[in-house]
Amino acid sequence: MNLTAINDFVIYISTPCLILHSLAKEPIEIFLAGKVFASVLLIIGGSLIIGYFIIKALNLPIKVYLPPILFANTGNMGLPLVLFAFGDAGFNVGILYMVSVTIVHYTLGIMILSFDESPFEVFKLPLIYSAALGILLSVTGWSMPTLVDRAIHLLGDASIPTMIFALGYKLAEVAISEVKKSFAFGGLRIGLGFVLGVGMVKILHLNGVASSVVILQSAMPPAIFNFVLAERYKQDSQVVASIIMAGTLISIVTTPIIIAYLIR
Repeated sequence: MNLTAINDFVIYISTPCLILHSLAKEPIEIFLAGKVFASVLLIIGGSLIIGYFIIKALNLPIKVYLPPILFANTGNMGLPLVLFAFGDAGFNVGILYMVSVTIVHYTLGIMILSFDESPFEVFKLPLIYSAALGILLSVTGWSMPTLVDRAIHLLGDASIPTMIFALGYKLAEVAISEVKKSFAFGGLRIGLGFVLGVGMVKILHLNGVASSVVILQSAMPPAIFNFVLAERYKQDSQVVASIIMAGTLISIVTTPIIIAYLIR
């Protein structure tokens, strides 16, 4: 099966709608949002530096192995866990974290994959514009017409199931020879995220529920969207799918431990 049409739907339509609706539906606390966004930038930045040197030392392709280290599954996996562990107050912070990661993924992530071919590729894609519109709507209190809002909500809801379908299809083709590296890099994503998350909440003086949410979200396994972009930009999507699968399996063990640590 050719996944191009499915991935284009996710990149150009459903994910921008998901971000627009997530941002527009609730008022944003600007000060808190700034701290959460700063924590995301610092965690991803630290992971980028450490991950880059590890990948270079192992002589592996940067475009394949670096994005799964940087970008975590803060949406369809992170948000339900945040809601379970920290309730509605935590969920609002989780949304801010998820949107921040998605914006960086759609900018830095795409630059990593396409810079040598088209450094301005990111400006051709709709997510940064949908994020800007969502922030504007949230800050001003404006609302979209009901029919438009419902259509955007429905299209956004299709994003995650569509990504999971495409990932599942690709996992059927994963080569067993990549399993060891996949578990190593899936584990690296979780471990780096947790350590850097703990450090960043102290540096930024995040307290209470907000600090716990940042740590939990930073320790999620690799995002499914890494696979979508690997397919879109013709990288080795089988390896990326394998890393996502391995990281998700590891998180079955690590996530309960992290939640127990945070709510102790």
